[in-house]
Amino acid sequence: MYDVIIVGGGPCGASAAIRLAQRAPHLAARALLIDKAIFPRKKLCGGGVTQHGWDLLRALDVALDVPAFPIHHMRLVYDDLEATFHWRNLFRIVQRDEFDAALLNVARTRGMEIRQGVNVREVVRDADGVTLGTNAGELRARVVIAADGANSVVRQKLGLVRSDRISRLMEILTPVENFERADEFVNHTAVFDFTPIAKNVQGYYWDFPAYKNGAAVMNRGVFDARVRSDRPRAELKAVLSEELKQRGLEIGDWRLEGHPERWFDPKEKHSAPHIILAGDAAGTEPWLGEGISHALDFGIRSAEYVIAAFAKNDFSFADYSETISKSRLGQRLRLKKFIAHYIYGNRGEWFYRMGWRMLQAGLPFLRRD
Repeated sequence: MYDVIIVGGGPCGASAAIRLAQRAPHLAARALLIDKAIFPRKKLCGGGVTQHGWDLLRALDVALDVPAFPIHHMRLVYDDLEATFHWRNLFRIVQRDEFDAALLNVARTRGMEIRQGVNVREVVRDADGVTLGTNAGELRARVVIAADGANSVVRQKLGLVRSDRISRLMEILTPVENFERADEFVNHTAVFDFTPIAKNVQGYYWDFPAYKNGAAVMNRGVFDARVRSDRPRAELKAVLSEELKQRGLEIGDWRLEGHPERWFDPKEKHSAPHIILAGDAAGTEPWLGEGISHALDFGIRSAEYVIAAFAKNDFSFADYSETISKSRLGQRLRLKKFIAHYIYGNRGEWFYRMGWRMLQAGLPFLRRD
């Protein structure tokens, strides 16, 4: 029997494992991390790691040796209006397969036992802990940290499902010829185009410059927060196709992939006795859909919460949702949820045009070189 089993080896699960090893090595020695995939594994994501995310890695004493393309300018577009935000190292673009595998390897080098290719099928709780039924047999733990993503099997088995709180994303990777002349690469610029709002997209189209296996690529996609489920559902593939045509690309020439993102709601329940949800299993933010820094933060906080639970010998986890909601992480998630509702609500053309003109006037004063 393990003290702790972490389900999910992404940034949340890996950071939870690293924090356990950092703060409670006696627990880490009796802990296990499992994931259904074999790393490195493909993970759909824009790949933007904010400065907050890199700060969290430093707090874990982690320095990842993976390619990361720095972004110094963020171009915000709405129809014919543009406003550019200048902030050196605003965020850095990584490939998630490389980033996640490197972070998981750090957890391994810190002494965490890791098993890959282990798929959770059943979750059974009793007074003393949790039994996980997997394709590799039964695993038993006093505590489970469920960091198994937006489609969390653990959450589903607990019955903690809210299908109306899900964002949608579609993305492709395209090679970039003459990247030394492309503005996004030359000036380290990420593009957020909110023009698709007019086509019922509660979000934006993005162009992120990056490198894949040493080659210049553009990560392109569309994000739909769906914070207003009462409004018409956007046809994301058609919207993405039109955006790509404007850039001289045909959607049929590239492999199109999509995935959901569950957004955090402080009113929902994110725990049961002996089990807590973390990262995308609990939810992220619906404004820009940035999930990596929140996953790292969630992992660290979930590990600290579990360490405190062992110290008190209390595994009811009754206050977990409230603890997360009142933390700085919870405050950021709630703020971004408010912003998403405000920006993606049923606004008129005047609202966005006025907003972009205000951005054009105000952003130069926020510049940081």
